[in-house]
Amino acid sequence: MTSWTLTRLTDGTAEGRFHSHSYYDIPVIDGAGRHVLVHQTRFTGRQPTADDAVTVGVVPLGQPGAFEPLGESRAWSWQQGPMAQWIGGGTEAVYNDREDGAFVARVVDTATGARRTLPRPVYALTPDGGTALSLNMARLDTLRPGYGYADGPGALLDQRAPDGDGVWRVDPATGEARLILSLATARSFVLPRLPLSRRLRERLRPAHYWFNHAKVSPDGARFTVKLRWRIPGGGWNDRQGVSLTATLDGTDLRFLTDATSHVIWLNERQLYAWRLSELILLDDNGASNRVRRVAPDLVRDNVHMRHMPPGSRDTLGEAVFDTPYREVVDLIHYDDRTGAHSRIARFKGHLPVRGPFRCDLHPVPGPDGRVIVVTSMDDGGRQVYALHRDDD
Repeated sequence: MTSWTLTRLTDGTAEGRFHSHSYYDIPVIDGAGRHVLVHQTRFTGRQPTADDAVTVGVVPLGQPGAFEPLGESRAWSWQQGPMAQWIGGGTEAVYNDREDGAFVARVVDTATGARRTLPRPVYALTPDGGTALSLNMARLDTLRPGYGYADGPGALLDQRAPDGDGVWRVDPATGEARLILSLATARSFVLPRLPLSRRLRERLRPAHYWFNHAKVSPDGARFTVKLRWRIPGGGWNDRQGVSLTATLDGTDLRFLTDATSHVIWLNERQLYAWRLSELILLDDNGASNRVRRVAPDLVRDNVHMRHMPPGSRDTLGEAVFDTPYREVVDLIHYDDRTGAHSRIARFKGHLPVRGPFRCDLHPVPGPDGRVIVVTSMDDGGRQVYALHRDDD
């Protein structure tokens, strides 16, 4: 199969400078395939507080080590950073921050230096950058630590499924925001579709609900989001959640499936996800959603998988995934059309292997499929690496 050349893009481990990119499902590589958004931290091994800042910056793929700061953020997590991502493939980047105690988003034009602030944090964007989705990052941090932002206002923990909070639609140009799907609406929609045992437990001991992992379809028409629940202070696992989809105005709500993890849109109608013990392809039709198992002889554990652009969006085709939750983590190149696969990189030193401070590779392919960005502990600290495709 294809060969790849590995390059470390950031450095500083010996001096206590660590770097990561944000989550695997967002565009951290610009539309021209030349720059990567990363964030720099100065400590490890503990949860951030409201006073702990990271420096958000850009690294040119052709100039390893040339970190160009854009600004600071005090709204970040170990798993998803400040959600720094490019807007619509252009020169504008957005990352989350806090201002006067509230979570906001900073938009920076990397070409002109122009800046503006949005009144809500940004979670996901439509491919054209015209619409953003926002979630309650304070509630997320409280109910699922490691993904939201610490010490923020408005977690609304006095309410189990607030009617005035949920998924928000934000205009990145004006900052105008409106609620499109409330937690109360989602809960009412989901409960009748859950097993009787779960509904009985909800009657006896109602849970608290929250949203996580909002992602927009490639055509910008729909989004998927996870609705999860738990008793505060109690245990939690993947069975305590479902994936939903809806239009960008929150209507045409559909039940995708339960117990999902790492859900990704393949095209405007299909998604793939890990569910309990298998990686599956799903059809967003609101009925019998499971299409087939993906890589059944290869993927036996939960992975972060991304299909590779460019090419047909009707089939999974080429993909790349990591093998997380291990001290030695592999990056695998896989072709769903033939089943062919190969290890294209191996990274050591990923300790701890689980928990909020683990470092997953979170592979992100570039827009032309010729570069992949990962974050690894291979040199003893978190640093960002790029793999460049060698074939023509």
